[in-house]
Amino acid sequence: MNSANALIKSAASVAAVPRVRPNPARLRKPSPLPLRPLVPDRFRPPRGEKQVFLPNFIITFLRTPTQPPHFASFLTPLWFNKLDLKDYLYNVYGVQVLRVRSFVIQGKVTKDRYTARVSRASAKKKMTVELVQGVEGQGPFIWPEEPKDIKPNEKMQIAQQKYLGTQRKREQPDEKYKLDPEDAKSLKERATLLLQ
Repeated sequence: MNSANALIKSAASVAAVPRVRPNPARLRKPSPLPLRPLVPDRFRPPRGEKQVFLPNFIITFLRTPTQPPHFASFLTPLWFNKLDLKDYLYNVYGVQVLRVRSFVIQGKVTKDRYTARVSRASAKKKMTVELVQGVEGQGPFIWPEEPKDIKPNEKMQIAQQKYLGTQRKREQPDEKYKLDPEDAKSLKERATLLLQ
């Protein structure tokens, strides 16, 4: 059997198979690489080229009691990316990070009652990092218990009471139109000068 006959036979067998449209979900081939285990050997220090000496951003560490102890969540600026956070945590605190997940929380839409204008509050970016386990000096982070008997600062209490007292006075309708005794005296004196 020569090569021309073999080509004709193979073409005939291909033509006999009905053509099925491929499923787009199955077009991606599985990765030949094995799943990455959670071992510290996999960690490579970030190669951050950005040198920050005086940071001009604020990162807020969030209390998340529902997450496992090797996860940590942060509120970051919108322009902050995953590599920045990984680099920041490693260089400032010496914390090794395996993965970083980030998402933007959109602000709530509010409508003004009087002008009917619709506005949206500013968005926030939340980033969750998975910390390396099994490295010496880097165990799971466990939040301390919240104190139950908090004693507020006395100065703050006095300032708060003073502020609330002035707010109450302003809210009373009669207080708006009353004058201080000193102001009333000066007005009375001015009126007598005008009438003379």
